[in-house]
Amino acid sequence: MSLITSQVNQVAGRARSIFAERAVRTQIAEAKQELGRAENVLFFAEGPGQFYQLGVWLETFERLAAQGQSAGVVVMDALTARELLKVSKLPVYFTRSIEQIERKLTELGTRTICYVNNSQRNFTMLRFNGPAHVHLNHGESEKASMVSNQLKAYDYACVAGPAAVARISESIARFDVKHLVQIGRPQLDALTPESPSTKIRVLYAPTWEGDSEAMDYSSVVRLGESILTQFEGDSRFEVRFRPHPKTGDNSVAAKREIAALRTRFAAELDPLTDPGQSLVWADVAICDTSAMAYDAVALNVPLFLTGERPSQLRDRLPQEQLLGSANGLAQRVAELAKAGVSGRQKQLAQYFFATTAPGDATKKLGQLLGSV
Repeated sequence: MSLITSQVNQVAGRARSIFAERAVRTQIAEAKQELGRAENVLFFAEGPGQFYQLGVWLETFERLAAQGQSAGVVVMDALTARELLKVSKLPVYFTRSIEQIERKLTELGTRTICYVNNSQRNFTMLRFNGPAHVHLNHGESEKASMVSNQLKAYDYACVAGPAAVARISESIARFDVKHLVQIGRPQLDALTPESPSTKIRVLYAPTWEGDSEAMDYSSVVRLGESILTQFEGDSRFEVRFRPHPKTGDNSVAAKREIAALRTRFAAELDPLTDPGQSLVWADVAICDTSAMAYDAVALNVPLFLTGERPSQLRDRLPQEQLLGSANGLAQRVAELAKAGVSGRQKQLAQYFFATTAPGDATKKLGQLLGSV
């Protein structure tokens, strides 16, 4: 996508958001979801195109609120607030003014502000003295973005486990690892088992192309069609296709390819909203280097990993679980489904995640938020 097109889309999105502000404030009031008390808030400055980053944390904070830790969400985009009202009962505060946010959170006595990305506007919010600033991110992976020097700005950075601590300490110069808190993946704590099936359930969940060549881990253009066509007409399998929601945002080729795949494989598009629940459904997952692959490890879902880039996950998985091409994939998937999770993949769960016991990760996060 050209820079001019991207800028035009951003301006148009901001205009739509500004136009919607009055109606959205009315919606918040009518839903009785005004932020009236919140010791802990999620801060999100982005538009609805990045809503998935916030969305993966909403259920976790709803659980914390149910356990007695008051929580809310602060957003700076009206269309994001509208999406939020559709999916969560957490109280909401919407404004485009950082000064108004500071006054509101001071009035409420907010103790922690949590961030799900490294948005540029986070760093304006970080000037606010008093509350602890906690970085949560929105998934565990070995993408380059996971070792940003920006982590130094936060009081605490929550990470999934020991692999992240090692990766950050090795990659970010002069970083004090005492600021890292290992919590596992709270998003995986409330998933429900799926009923068994007579077919082999296959989830293909590729990531997007990223905002630069260094961040392009996607298999959509290179392998997407050949992966999905491997299962066509084979009654042994039930396939679901779950592309990253931002696929095509930064690449004309990826945009064209994902549109074609969504049309051709419309019947296979994943109907579930929760990515973790999609993994629970699957007998075998096919993923790029992204949070979906690491969550498959945490959930003990047999994994095929695409791509050639070096990573601890790629190095430590059995060779037969690495996917360089789609040739013979259907039979490989059938064999992996029958064999189950390899011993080496099980060991990786302990390396990447501080805990995978249901409920423990939410408890660890709650303990951090309650202690600052």
